[in-house]
Order: sequence, then structure tokens, then C-alpha cells
Amino acid sequence: MSYVAWLADFLRGQGVAPADLLAGTGIDEQDLADPAAAIDDAQHVTLLRNARALCALPELGLEIGIHRHVSTLDRFGFALMCCETFGEALGVGCEFQGAVGRFTGRQLRIDSFTDGDCAVIRIEAAPELGDLRLFAIEDVLGNILTTTRWVTGRDLPIRELRCAYAAPAHAGAYRRCFDCPVRFGAAHTEVRFDASFLATRLPLASRNAATMYREHCRTLVAEVAPDALVERIRARVLEACGRPEPLEECADGLGLSARTLRRRLRARGVSYQLIVDRTRAEVARRELRGTRRSIEELAGELGFSEATSFARAFKRWTGMSPRAFRDAHGGLPAG
Repeated sequence: MSYVAWLADFLRGQGVAPADLLAGTGIDEQDLADPAAAIDDAQHVTLLRNARALCALPELGLEIGIHRHVSTLDRFGFALMCCETFGEALGVGCEFQGAVGRFTGRQLRIDSFTDGDCAVIRIEAAPELGDLRLFAIEDVLGNILTTTRWVTGRDLPIRELRCAYAAPAHAGAYRRCFDCPVRFGAAHTEVRFDASFLATRLPLASRNAATMYREHCRTLVAEVAPDALVERIRARVLEACGRPEPLEECADGLGLSARTLRRRLRARGVSYQLIVDRTRAEVARRELRGTRRSIEELAGELGFSEATSFARAFKRWTGMSPRAFRDAHGGLPAG
């Protein structure tokens, strides 16, 4: 609810009355002072749609992300600030992004990796976000800048911003917000910056506090009950060692028709292929980090007929080749 309270205050400055922002959400103004209260996805969607309809700023997503205070991230924010380095904070942020709630970690996901002397933060948003997809991406892009300033006291040295969508009508706002080249129509939405910045020491680093707040984040993530249907599908993919079965067979194994399974997944904002890809990517990352298995062997286990096909899919998932990922993450060499 601290996020909603902040959003109401921010939009009040834009001429939007809190009562109008909260219309149709089931949230009363007095609820904003309740620190134990939370919002669900439907309420969040209504809030954002209200905000867009009531505020005249076309770049509202960027503005919300840039102005949002780190305190709205609650214990997740403290977990970031207490890390030793920015690289560690970025890793913690990716690992526990589900603790933030709302779309993050599900319909909108953030991953990071290195590409030579460049570090990359990649944002993937599900098409199921519909009319809010660009808005949600811009919110995250803006907040990457602000959160970096909060945790490091410095600006992120961005080399390039790549956006996997056409230039919006408010593209000029990007150039005001990001002091770097901005490229629209890219394959992925990525913030690319100097990899040396990952070693930046954080002024509020505290090993004990970092451990404590990470445990808080683990609890928060665990409290967000996983969707039973999605977890059952994920379990079937894992049981098959990452080799996916056709949707029709999966539906039959779950006691559903293929049409019903598609409809239920669509209502959850995910697709069968997205669940399969995320699960295979998880298996691939784990095996590349912790085993000496060859790329060819792993490709076969994951259901790819050729190692080259697996390499292309893995790069699409992570932005790196399997070998580059193994090298970058200290994985065991194949042997």
C-alpha cells in the first residue's frame, strides 16, 4: 500500500485527486495509511488505467519510474542498499524481483548479464499486459535510473538504451531522461552500461543487514502463493528434464482440454510456451553453472535436436551463448 500512497501523492501534484485515482479499485483513501494492506493485480491494473486516463502526461510511465522513492520497495529496497557492490545488488534484485509484487517477476521480468565490457539489464514484458505493456516497461526503465542513484549515490553510466518497440509519440522524453543513444525497434529492451560499474561499492553496505533483508525477501516471495496450474505445468517440464511435451498432451495429463488450458493460461497472462521456455532456461542455467556436462549433451536433454538450436534459444532467453554464460558465471568447464 505504500506504493499506492506514493502514487496518489505523486499524481496529486499532477492535478489528479486521490479519490479519482482510486475509483473502481475498492481502496479507500483511509486505506493508504495502513502499512499492512496490499493490492492485487486487478487493483493495480485499475490504478494504472485510471492514472493514464486522468493525467495529461504521455510519458507518465517514465515519470512514475523516475520519481518513485526507494521506500516504496520496502524490504526489497533495503536488501538492495545493504549489498557490498552494485553488481551484487543487481543480482539480488533479479533473484527476488517477485517480492516487489504487482507484475514484476511474472508478466514483466528483469534479467542481467554481461556482454564483453558491457553489462546489460534486460526487460521482458508479456504481450498479455496489453495496453499497459509499454507503460509498465517505461516505469521499470525510469526506476532503474532512480534506484541506481539511491543505492550507489551515482548515475548509471549508460552506453545505450535499446527498446523492443517502435518509437512512441513521446520519444523525446526518452532523450531527456536517458543521457545516451536510444534505439527503438531493437530485438530486446535493454539498458546497456559500463560493466566496470558493477564493482561500485555501496555506501550503506552491511553484510548482516543484507542477509536479514534477503531472508525477508525470501519470505515475501514464498507468501505469494504460486499459481497451482502454472506450477503443475512447470513440474511436468522439470520431470521430463526440460523436454517439453506438446500442449495437447500436457492438457490431457492435467485432465483438461487443450482449449481450456489455453484459456486458463491466457487469463493468467502467460502462455504454455512461455512457461516451457522459462523452465528450460532455469534448467540450462543450473546445469551450466554447476556441472561439467557438454553443451551437446545438455541440448539433447532439453529436447533440442542440435546444439546450435539450443545455443540460439539460450541466447534468446539470456542474451548470451551457453559457453559465454558458463564462463561469466564461473561454471565448471566441460570435461
